[in-house]
Amino acid sequence: MQGVRAVRVVKETQFIWPAYGVVTSVYGPRWGAFHPGVDIGNLRTLAVRSAAAGRVVGVGYIAGYEGYGNTVIVDIGNGYQLLYAHLSRFTVEVGDDLAQGAPIGSAGCTGHCYGTHLHFELRKNGRWADITPFLP
Repeated sequence: MQGVRAVRVVKETQFIWPAYGVVTSVYGPRWGAFHPGVDIGNLRTLAVRSAAAGRVVGVGYIAGYEGYGNTVIVDIGNGYQLLYAHLSRFTVEVGDDLAQGAPIGSAGCTGHCYGTHLHFELRKNGRWADITPFLP
């Protein structure tokens, strides 16, 4: 029953899109591997904002997230975290409490990438989860 409660908490959270652009890659199989997030490219602006309220728990090139480049991780509670990757710069630091829509940084192409975009993930207890059902 605990898992059902945790999923309900996330479903009741109204996420907003963290960047304005086009989804260029979805969660799931891609190029013979697995893509654990959503890529947002063809951006109208480079601004990245927090999709939900939470506390910043990771910033920068983070051990264990090689290839992600400049990354921001926001803990939104109940074991869930939002991850924003490939940022050209970030405007937050560990410990910051963010309101939904708060600025996080700018999209870029740091780490392993093929052009400016935002890689956006949802994780539950450190494991990938499909964020698309929770986006408007």
